[in-house]
Amino acid sequence: MKKKDKYLIIVGIIICIVVAGLSPFIASGDPDGLEKSAEDANVGEDVAYAFVESPFPDYTMGDSVFGEIFALVLGIIITLLLAFGVAYLIKKNKA
Repeated sequence: MKKKDKYLIIVGIIICIVVAGLSPFIASGDPDGLEKSAEDANVGEDVAYAFVESPFPDYTMGDSVFGEIFALVLGIIITLLLAFGVAYLIKKNKA
């Protein structure tokens, strides 16, 4: 991997973590479009969440802002690890 590409990846990860850290402070308290549509259609929570239970509902762990930040950063780390794992497997199979 080129040095320039490594810097790009590092800067991208830093930007993701900064956005994750700031998002709980700038996020709207109003429901998003999906929640609003469910409310307008009178869909109860038992029906709206009947399919799969989320491990981190509403992207929080606890009721604090720090729990939201932790959940977002954890999601970024898991996503990056999965992406790098898939890229590694693809690269390994091409060789």
